[in-house]
Amino acid sequence: MINLRFQRIAVVGLGLIGGSLVKSFRRAQPECKIIGVDFQHVITSAREYLDEAFLPEKLAYALRDTDLVFLAAPIKEILHLLPEVAKAIRPGALVTDVGSTKSLIVEQAQKHFTGERYFIGGHPMAGREKGGWENADARLFENAAYVLTPASNFPVPLLDSFTRLLQALGARVVPLDPATHDRVVADISHLPQLLSVALMNFITREGAQHELGLQLTAGGFRDMTRLAASPFEIWKDILAGNRANIRRSLQEFIVALQNLTRDLDNDDLEPSFEQANRLRQLMASLR
Repeated sequence: MINLRFQRIAVVGLGLIGGSLVKSFRRAQPECKIIGVDFQHVITSAREYLDEAFLPEKLAYALRDTDLVFLAAPIKEILHLLPEVAKAIRPGALVTDVGSTKSLIVEQAQKHFTGERYFIGGHPMAGREKGGWENADARLFENAAYVLTPASNFPVPLLDSFTRLLQALGARVVPLDPATHDRVVADISHLPQLLSVALMNFITREGAQHELGLQLTAGGFRDMTRLAASPFEIWKDILAGNRANIRRSLQEFIVALQNLTRDLDNDDLEPSFEQANRLRQLMASLR
């Protein structure tokens, strides 16, 4: 029997996204019971927001009566957790993840979630350059796109119920198939991360004499290199899991830079500026 009321919500991993989910549900859905699973030092920090708290070794017990489970861990850990979580939940429960790539996670989930145990891929487009419970924000998902990748046979009433729950957090739910999601986020999330890293390293490419550039940086450079503060540990699995799409994005961006070089030589950059300005305004209007 499908459960359409999410009264007991478990969040596995209380970092930036998982912690923000906990704080968001506590603010927007105070009647829900919130269960958190993480290591002891994180649980200690998050305890006032949780109705129940468990260490990772008690995962199966923690999930036994839950209606909804968020897997808010690194991608490799999500893949590792799928079989255990599928066995631990009761019939009618829903499991979702928050991973930044979807194809492999959804493919593996389909092997483990059968019968009346349901899985839907998810990706809140609301990350920040710094993770951890200490950076979690109860309003992180407000007006943020939240991608869902339901299988073709996913129950429509369950999808509608979960969508309404996310909308209660202020999110804009966007349904996509996993492959399309991975292609798009390569352009709008993974490529910008690498460009931020490259630009930050570029300014000191010739050593000490370019350290002056770091002293003179202003708002534009700081805005464009904000993501360079993200630790590689957060990105390692993401970049490896979406390698083909990211490589395509990088190669196409190299062509775009070559075109800008040509336009610079030909004193013909104005059309690019005008197009970028129109697109930036369009992007702002769609939020």
